Amino acid sequence: MRKKLMCLALALALLAAGAAAAEPLTLTEDLQEEVRTELNENASYVYAYRYPQVDPTDPSAELINTFFQYKASDAVGFEIPMNADYYRKQNPSEDVRVEIDYEVTFNGEDFFSVLVRMTQGDLKTYTGYTFSRKDLKPGLSVALPYLLGLLKSEESDTWLQDRQTARADALVRSLIWENLQERNGKDLTLRDDLEEELLEYGFFPEEDFYLNGEGDPTFYLQPGFAEDSDRLITFTVSVEEILDEM
Repeated sequence: MRKKLMCLALALALLAAGAAAAEPLTLTEDLQEEVRTELNENASYVYAYRYPQVDPTDPSAELINTFFQYKASDAVGFEIPMNADYYRKQNPSEDVRVEIDYEVTFNGEDFFSVLVRMTQGDLKTYTGYTFSRKDLKPGLSVALPYLLGLLKSEESDTWLQDRQTARADALVRSLIWENLQERNGKDLTLRDDLEEELLEYGFFPEEDFYLNGEGDPTFYLQPGFAEDSDRLITFTVSVEEILDEM
């Protein structure tokens, strides 16, 4: 009898978690700070970050909040001191400033996706993070093979993980290269030296994506692939389209 009651309690808890996850996540106060480190009498290294945090009472909160809390603590404890030492040796005459900001690109029943932008002077770098609200694993961003269903969240076979990742990457790179050729000279102008093989060194589909407002994967190439160096080139391909090609 006791065992049945425990099973019932567990089932009710899982149902409650599922019900809670049915609504978009509520954002709370951002995780943000500006850290200033003196480099010399004329300049400082300034690192300002802003990351999302969600309502901690939601079952999905821990996986998202923990992820960005770790990124912030890692920056303060490791990245900032290391970079400050580097810039101190350069003896700059004015402040070196890094700004990190974010945009929530999808907030749905099953997934929560964010595009983070890092700006340093004229250089901008983007990183997409997607979190599954179905597989509640704190601190983990979903890689493409898992989003496509090619791998299960509990998969531990590294050979299979590598194989499925390589399959997904090769297919998406091929689709993106075809799209680039169609768009070149129309809504974008590619660098003259850009070849398909270069995508293998600067574009990693398993992680270089976020979900758009409809929940479709949107892949991106960092600024620099086009002649307009500030431009982030994006491509939206639905999960169904990718799976149809595999």
